[in-house]
Amino acid sequence: MQGGWVRNGISVDGAPPAEDVLVWWLQAPSKHCDLRLPYQGTDGLMSFAGTTTWHDPRLTWSPELELDPSVFEDVGVITWDGADMIETGSYAGAGRDIGYVERWQRLPGSDAELLALSRPGGRIVRTGPYAMTIVDARPDGGQFAAVAWTLDGDGWSVHHCWPPGAAAAPPPVQLDPATATVLLADGAEWTVDEIATG
Repeated sequence: MQGGWVRNGISVDGAPPAEDVLVWWLQAPSKHCDLRLPYQGTDGLMSFAGTTTWHDPRLTWSPELELDPSVFEDVGVITWDGADMIETGSYAGAGRDIGYVERWQRLPGSDAELLALSRPGGRIVRTGPYAMTIVDARPDGGQFAAVAWTLDGDGWSVHHCWPPGAAAAPPPVQLDPATATVLLADGAEWTVDEIATG
């Protein structure tokens, strides 16, 4: 499951699959960042970061930072349709459990360098040429910011973000595996939680 994933369709309560949200989920060995940005409006807007655990066939996402704190445990049963990951689960709504099925496709090249960084109120995950920074500064009077990045020959560029124009620090382009902490462009020292290859 390590790497970067983009959702390509969700079926809720038996309805035909549809996709009206740009969803990136970046997964380091045990840390994740996730941003769900509707193509129109804000219905379906979500962002969170935390720890992922695997107990075959279930993945559990345990958030440490959330745009809107959730009240249900995020657990999905994982199967495969060729290279596509299929996640099946349910959530409580309207007094009953509502089922969903999501189709995930790997972002090209995202099974290369894997990196997870953290600081108080901040998480970063990199999967190859993709990265995501999530910072929740609301306890200190700031705002929640989630920025998805892509890497090319000129460095990191913002692919999409919330809110519009959000500012955050991208991960370093290169990092010595022996590094324990790193100073980023936001002036904060980030802890290296995980560094690996895919």
